[in-house]
This record gives sequence, C-alpha cells and structure tokens, in this order.
Amino acid sequence: MMAAKGKNSKRVLIIEDDVFLMKAYEIRFENEGVEVVMAADADEARKQFSKKPTNAVLLDLMLPGTSGFELLQEMKKLEGWKDVPVIIVSNLSQDKDIATGKKLGAVDYIVKADFRVGEVVQGVISKMK
Repeated sequence: MMAAKGKNSKRVLIIEDDVFLMKAYEIRFENEGVEVVMAADADEARKQFSKKPTNAVLLDLMLPGTSGFELLQEMKKLEGWKDVPVIIVSNLSQDKDIATGKKLGAVDYIVKADFRVGEVVQGVISKMK
C-alpha cells in the first residue's frame, strides 16, 4: 500500500471510507512520487496520528463513527500534526460546512463532485509542506 520511500519523498495521509476513491487517489499520488498512507475510518486515522506526520492530509468528512470535523479538531491538537495542511474533500457542499472546515484549520475544501481525482491530487501536492 505504500510507495517506495526516497529521502525527499513526500507523504500524504488519505482518510476516506470509499475504497474505490481511496485506490484512485493512491494510484495518482504514487504516479506523482508521493508515498501514500491510508485510513478508512477515524480509528485507523488515529493510529496514523501516533506515527510520524505526513506532508498533507486528504480528509473526507463523512466517515463511519466519527465525523471528519471531529477528527480534524483532534488532529489540530496533536504536536507534530497540528501544522500539517489538511485538505477536506467531501460531497457536503453547504457554505456552513465549508466555513466550519476552514475554521477548524483546513487549508482547502474541495467538493468531490466538482473535481476529478487528478485535480484533487494536484491541489493537495501544491499545498504540501
């Protein structure tokens, strides 16, 4: 599930419960030379938070059990992870959802239906630290 590690390789954590979409993101990121770490739910994401931070997080809001908003709040309190750029990718497109995501610390909010996988990947790469 992870690309070959290079000394300067970038890493992204994808938190997404749609297996097909997660795989599509993984392939596109790896084609760009970005190492991919994946979590299908909040519990898997929390396990990643105990490890070395990635260069960016791609976060879905509609996750089983815990919402992406809650997970974002948790992550922003963690040393090492609080400065990692988070890009929300969701089908929730209400202004209030977008405002909430940005208020909680997301650097961008992408409505899934409005962008192709490749466009999302390029947007995330452009925001990596």
